[in-house]
Amino acid sequence: MAAHDSGTPGVPAAPRGPRPGALWLLPPAAVLALAAMGASIWDPRALQPAGQGGGAASDAVVTLGRGHLGTGHADAGYHSVVVLGAPAERSAAPAAVPGASGPAASAPRGAAPAAGRNAPPPGPGAAPVPAAQVPVPVPPPGAAESVAACAQLLPRLPTVDRALCESTRLSESGARSRKGTPLYWRDVAPAAGAPGAPEPLRVLVVGAIHGDELTSASLALRWIGFAGQPLPASRQAVHWRFIPVLNPDGLLARPATRVNARGVDLNRNFPTPNWERDAPLYWEKRTRRDPRRWPGPEPLSEPESRFLHTQMEGFRPDLVVSIHAPYGVLDYDGPLPPPSRLGQLRLDQLGIFPGSLGHYGSVRQGMPVVTIELQHELRMPDDQQVRQMWRDLLRWMDTHLAATDTPAGGISGK
Repeated sequence: MAAHDSGTPGVPAAPRGPRPGALWLLPPAAVLALAAMGASIWDPRALQPAGQGGGAASDAVVTLGRGHLGTGHADAGYHSVVVLGAPAERSAAPAAVPGASGPAASAPRGAAPAAGRNAPPPGPGAAPVPAAQVPVPVPPPGAAESVAACAQLLPRLPTVDRALCESTRLSESGARSRKGTPLYWRDVAPAAGAPGAPEPLRVLVVGAIHGDELTSASLALRWIGFAGQPLPASRQAVHWRFIPVLNPDGLLARPATRVNARGVDLNRNFPTPNWERDAPLYWEKRTRRDPRRWPGPEPLSEPESRFLHTQMEGFRPDLVVSIHAPYGVLDYDGPLPPPSRLGQLRLDQLGIFPGSLGHYGSVRQGMPVVTIELQHELRMPDDQQVRQMWRDLLRWMDTHLAATDTPAGGISGK
C-alpha cells in the first residue's frame, strides 16, 4: 500500500473510499440536488491527500469466513489442497465467478449443511473433516523447498535472517504466481484433542498482498514462530495458516511493486457485489486510472487472488488477518466488535473499496476482517511492538472468537 515506489512518478495516491452507506455512485444531478439540500454524501476525509488522513489506508484488508469442502491429493504430499465446493453456510447462490475455474467456480452454495463449531462429533458414516482444514504437513528441517523459499525471499525481508526464515519451514502450496513463482505457506496446528473437545479456531494470516509492503511479509514470518509457542491452558487452541507472501512477483521486482506481474492490484480483484460496474468506475473516476490500483479485467482473474479465495472457501477461517503498510493504523470490517488497538496501532475504520479483500469478506461473506497497517513498508517495528501486537490479537480472539461461529449472512449497510 506504499504510496511511493510505483514506477509512475507524479501519479497521486488514490483517495479513500466512502464510508459504508456513502452514495458515491449517484447520478451527478442527484448528487447536486442532495448537496443543495445540505446532505452529506462523501466521507469528509475522502478527498484529503495522502499523508493528511487521506490515501487508501484500508487497501489492506483481512478476511475471515466459512467455506465448504476441500480435498488434498494423496500423491501431492504437503504441496496441494484443492477446494471442491463453495461456502455451505451462505443463503444466496451467486453466479459463477469470471476467471475462476474448476469445481469451486460452479458448485452450488448450500449444497451441504455446515456443522457449527460446537456441534457434537460426527457419528458413524458422517462426512470426514474437509481436507483443506487438515493441517498442512510441515517439511523437515533443511527441506529443499524451505531453503529455496528463503534464498529467494530473504534479500527483500527487513529484520529476517536466514536462521529465522528457515526455522519457519515454509512449504510450497502447489499454487503459483502469474510468473510461476511458488506461493509458500505454513500451518501451525495443535495436536488432536480429546473426543468432544472444541475444535481449534482457524486463523488465516496473509502478508504482502501488495509486493512493495516488505514489512508485511516480515511480520508474518516473525509471527510463525510465536504461533508455535505453548498456549496457557485457559486459551482455546488455534490452527494457524500463514501465507507470508501472496504477491511474490511484486515483492521480488526491482523496484518492488504494489501490483502483480500482470499489473493487477490483487486487493481490488475479489468478487464484491457489482464488481463489473463498480471496480472499473472507481478506478477510472476516483484513482484517475492509477496503474498501481488497476483491479484487473475481471474478478479473480489472477492466480494469486484465486489461491487466497480458495483458502477462504476451503479452510473456513474464523479470522483472516491481512498485513499491510505504511499507514500506521488498525482497520476492521465484520460482524464482531473490533479490536481497539494492536500494539501502537489504534483502530481507524476507513471504509471499503470495490474488489478489496475486506469488502469481499465482510459484505459478501459476513466475515470478520482485521487489517494491520504497519507504520513503514521498509522499516520493521521493534521487537517489543511485534510481540505486543501478537498478544493484543490473541486477547481479542479470546474475547470475541472463542467457541463462536461466524454469522452465515452478510452485513447490511456495507
